[in-house]
Amino acid sequence: MMEIESEFRDESLPEVKPVRRRKRRYKNNFFGQFIFCFICVFLVALFIYKDELKSFASGFFTANAKNQKWEISLPFSAKSQNILLMGVDVSENPERPFENTRSDSIYLVTVTPHAKNVNVISIPRDSKVYIHSRQNPDKINHAFAYGGIDASVKTIEQTLGVKIDHYIVVSNRALIEFIDAIGGVDIYIEKDMKYTDNTAKLHIDLQKGNQHLSGSEVEGYMRYRKDGLGDIGRIRRQQWFLNALAAKLKDPSVIIKIPEAIKSVSKYMQTDLSFYELAQYASLVKSTDLSNVKVAMLPGEPSQRGNVAYWILDPVGVQALVNKFVYEQTQEALDRPLEAGILYTANNEERAKNLSSELEAKGITVNLREIRYQSHDHIAIHNYDVSQETLDDLKNTIDEFKNKQIEYDAIGINKAAKDITIILAGS
Repeated sequence: MMEIESEFRDESLPEVKPVRRRKRRYKNNFFGQFIFCFICVFLVALFIYKDELKSFASGFFTANAKNQKWEISLPFSAKSQNILLMGVDVSENPERPFENTRSDSIYLVTVTPHAKNVNVISIPRDSKVYIHSRQNPDKINHAFAYGGIDASVKTIEQTLGVKIDHYIVVSNRALIEFIDAIGGVDIYIEKDMKYTDNTAKLHIDLQKGNQHLSGSEVEGYMRYRKDGLGDIGRIRRQQWFLNALAAKLKDPSVIIKIPEAIKSVSKYMQTDLSFYELAQYASLVKSTDLSNVKVAMLPGEPSQRGNVAYWILDPVGVQALVNKFVYEQTQEALDRPLEAGILYTANNEERAKNLSSELEAKGITVNLREIRYQSHDHIAIHNYDVSQETLDDLKNTIDEFKNKQIEYDAIGINKAAKDITIILAGS
């Protein structure tokens, strides 16, 4: 796979047009601010399948008031809701954090409240698309710079053939200040990362191993792209970060720091959700099995023209993903034994052999392969036809499937079998 350049530089970007969509900000109401930040963290943290966040949310939204227990419980819409969640880069004007910025992280979150399903599509920022109201194709992350949230919403709707019901936009500055306010985050850095881009004001110098990162270091970790994987590597590191953030949030000493954290980041957030709508989604966490949340990246392949790197979307693969994740179309069950692969590093050989025996006992065909290096343990699903019932059975009966991050990988980055690959990296 060719190496994708770290940053595409525009000589200039047009000023952001006035945003016509409804925005609400919570600057003076502390409880509203807390709910707002919690929803942002909750929606993003759903991507990492950790039960700790469920316990945290349940503790916050279930309280004793005059010795009587109360809970937030509001009626949801009867239909699925598609929420656009975006993180934008840092504006040169600190007083106008969304001016002339591009979307670094783009997620489409589909919530089916009554079915208790949450599906997440990660949209690579380099995806080559036609931006709403512009003639020539461009990177999808430029839509926010050209026309704010309106252009971003309409571009994604036209690209994926979906209707976006709501949006949440968070500036990278919110991430930096929030992480600093809670005292930093512990993250396993999978490789030495050193990169400087003076134009983008990006300076990264991270060493391999377990590290305690500040807010600016976390930003560098998630924006690092000099590893030959481009957007793919960035998206995966965002997921590893969310893993670390969930571990941080379960610490009781961190919870008491949240009020001050909210004060510093509230101006860096935008949404068209009302307070009551935010409360509805917050209450959903109590009844959601986070381990069943499905996450996938839009399939495609890298391409480069001159100094411009693009992610060329696979239209057939994109439609199949949208059908499964947004429209929840079901496929026929597999008419053959499940095929699973196990990729393991040398020091995890015994784990791999034990796992192989457990899978084979279930009638699953297994391919074992030793690899020199992998960054994190996780499970990759390559075949969308693998049923949720099959995954539930594996999670309930095999320890190696419990509490592991699961990603739907139609691209085949770590593929050792047709259906599922389990990566055992030891971290």
